Amino acid sequence: MKPIIGAIAVALSAGLGAAYAQELEITVALPGGTTMEMVWIPPGTFTMGAPPGEANPQKYEDLQHQVTITQGGYMGKYELTQEQWESIMGTRPWAGLSFIIEKPRAPATYLSWDDGQEFIVKLNESKGTQHYRLPTEAEWEYTCRAGTITPWSFGTQDSLITEYAWSHNNTWPFEPWCHEVGQKLPNPWGLYDMHGNAWEWVQDWYGDYETAGGFIDPKGNPEGKFRVTRGGIFIAPPSGQRSASRDAGYPFYREGGAGIRVWREGAVYTAVEDHSWGVVKAGKR
Repeated sequence: MKPIIGAIAVALSAGLGAAYAQELEITVALPGGTTMEMVWIPPGTFTMGAPPGEANPQKYEDLQHQVTITQGGYMGKYELTQEQWESIMGTRPWAGLSFIIEKPRAPATYLSWDDGQEFIVKLNESKGTQHYRLPTEAEWEYTCRAGTITPWSFGTQDSLITEYAWSHNNTWPFEPWCHEVGQKLPNPWGLYDMHGNAWEWVQDWYGDYETAGGFIDPKGNPEGKFRVTRGGIFIAPPSGQRSASRDAGYPFYREGGAGIRVWREGAVYTAVEDHSWGVVKAGKR
């Protein structure tokens, strides 16, 4: 492990994650003056899945296992927003549909997994790189947990959900939509809306963890029928927004409350030349 990355991992495990997250952020320039904020996620090992008393066995959550993420990367600080989607794609798949609030900083939803892949291709083309992708399911849960082992990254009390997430408790039936990102409290590593608001597509096929291959940088099942979504939707109860909660959908289906969060491969404080709109800016918020 490189010295700087090792120091970051030690600091995070000591409960200093929020402070480091503020130091280790990058702001990625997108067309038209839009930006995308990302937070450095160090490599590490964690327990993935839920214990028997917590897990939903119908969704293959109940095989707890140790997973090692050997390569750090940057995770989107927020769910991908409507203005960020439009800046790359020039489309608005959610326009005029139900359970939507049309605002620049609301999550881009009514996205299929295939739509997310198309966005990633065009984002990489625009940046002249291949560093951007959807996170794996393991990377997503590792980031969501942020060093915690409790059902939610904020602890064991579901009564706190309204401080950290948009859920059934504070949206239904009066505000039945995904809300603008970043309005609730972040997790210990400084990421927002990891619980609730929009489902987030990840890279993996859906299936039993036992068939997902090794537990070092796992890539999920080699094939399947459904792709995984994580985080839970705004109408879900707190139990459906736990760190280990899993859902899935057909990769071609545009889920009403489904969006994405972007992962960027690369070493800490890497700045990549941007051929159209300047450079990636690294540093504090």
